[in-house]
Amino acid sequence: MSERLSWVWLVPCCLGYFLLAGLAINVAYHRVLSHRALTLNRWLERLFVLLGLPAGTPIQWAGNHRWHHGHTDVPGDPHSPVLDGFWWAHVGWYIGTRNPVVCFLYSIAGPLRVLYDGWHRPRSNQQFNHLAKDVAADPWYAFMSRPVPFQILCTLHGVVLVGGGYLLFGPVGVATAWGMLVLIFNLGDAIDSVSHLWGERPYAEVHQARNGLFMGLFTLGEGWHANHHSFPSSARHGLLPGQFDFIWHVIRCLEWLGLAKDLHVPSEAVIEARKLRPAPQPTVRVTLPE
Repeated sequence: MSERLSWVWLVPCCLGYFLLAGLAINVAYHRVLSHRALTLNRWLERLFVLLGLPAGTPIQWAGNHRWHHGHTDVPGDPHSPVLDGFWWAHVGWYIGTRNPVVCFLYSIAGPLRVLYDGWHRPRSNQQFNHLAKDVAADPWYAFMSRPVPFQILCTLHGVVLVGGGYLLFGPVGVATAWGMLVLIFNLGDAIDSVSHLWGERPYAEVHQARNGLFMGLFTLGEGWHANHHSFPSSARHGLLPGQFDFIWHVIRCLEWLGLAKDLHVPSEAVIEARKLRPAPQPTVRVTLPE
């Protein structure tokens, strides 16, 4: 390519990739495959999963996530920062180390992480796959979850992103593609770490999942994490007033287009009944002098 695009096109390209990654993980992997909170048209579901494949194999991702919901922040949770520390929950559990230096380097590895995960993910953290038998029953997801196809597809994802960045924008495009991967990976990882340590806990639950404004907005709605852990089958995560859930609005648009159906959302009465109530204050009797 003799002439590359102007750098001003970087912004819409980055925004488009960010939104596609959000749809792939937040809708397909999370709300559809893991929780069956809604149903997508089959071709769209498979397309979203294909776009989000560097997040992990569909079977392993769903099985691990379902186990996490059954053991949130109690012994047995595969990635609780409350029990095992920030770095383990953030990325350490992927690669089996608590070493903060190794975890940090892995978290900023970008396309190198995609290549490594392409080999590592289908061979690690497979102990909860039995919880995703419905996902494994789909021949396409079973194929994608096998080591060799997963490695090839992840490699293609990295090559297309980084190579496309170079062809369109030169070295700046490569650096931008790297940065976008680091940003997207770490926002997703922060759901397991940051969103179990900082934020509000509005429900009377054992789990330590939190609602946070920053995480809620920058993860496109996934960061309303206390809501999600209290109502995991809800297709909407921004359940309380003022909680903007971008993904939910996309889902409603897909429903209007006939591409999504069977949306599950708890009623206001059910949400209210689960809220944390302040402990009653003791009555203080004051005896006035006669």
